[in-house]
Amino acid sequence: MTSPRLIAVYGRRHEPQWLIDDMVTNISPWVDDIVCVDDRNRPASEAWGHEGRFRAAQREAAMAAGADWILVVDPDERIEDRAGQVLRPLMDGPDVLCRFALREMFNPNAYRIDGKWGIVRRTRMYPARPGQEMSTKPIHAPPVPIHSGLPKVDIDVNIYHLKMIEPPNRVHRARAYALAENQHRVRRRQWGALSLTAGMRLQPIPEGRGFTPGYTRPYLVGAR
Repeated sequence: MTSPRLIAVYGRRHEPQWLIDDMVTNISPWVDDIVCVDDRNRPASEAWGHEGRFRAAQREAAMAAGADWILVVDPDERIEDRAGQVLRPLMDGPDVLCRFALREMFNPNAYRIDGKWGIVRRTRMYPARPGQEMSTKPIHAPPVPIHSGLPKVDIDVNIYHLKMIEPPNRVHRARAYALAENQHRVRRRQWGALSLTAGMRLQPIPEGRGFTPGYTRPYLVGAR
C-alpha cells in the first residue's frame, strides 16, 4: 500500500533566500515535497495581497504536486524536529484538521507565554480532498478549507515563529496588519500590542522539542 503524500506549501514575497533555504532544511526530512506560491510579482501598490485567492492558490499548487495531505507553512516559521514522528501516522487515520501550538519566539531560544501569547494555536494541516471550499476573505483568510465538517484536533507539535525575535520586526508587523486592514476596508484591530513587552514572560524551548537549523542569523523584514 502506498503511503499518503504530505505536501508542504509556502508563499514567498520579500523573504531572503537563506530564510527559505533554512525552512526547506527544517521540514524536508519528513514531507514528500515542498511547493511555493511565488507572490513576488504582485504590484507594489498592493501592500497586502488578497488572502483568499492566495490560500486557494496554495491548495491548487499542493494538489498539482499530488498531495494526499497539505501542510501550510511560512518561510519565517520552523516546526519542531520530532514533527514527522507525530504527523506521518495521523495520515493513516480519519480525516481531521490538524491544529498546532504557535510559539512566538522573542529570543532565539525562548517563546512568549504571558497572556494570550501562550495559548495561540493555528490549523495548518488538512487532508486534500475533491471539492474543498476555501475562504474568499481578502484578509485573515484561514489556510485550510472551510465548511469541511471535519473536526479540529490539537496536535502535540510546535510551530516556532521567528519574526518577533528582532524588535524592529515587531513594529513592522503591527504596522503591516493595520495597513492591510485599511487597504481591504475591514474592521481595524489594535495591533500595537505586538511591539509591547511589558510583563513579558518567556519559556525556553523544552528539551527534545527544538528545531533544526536553529536561529543563528538575524532576520529583518525587508533585508536581503
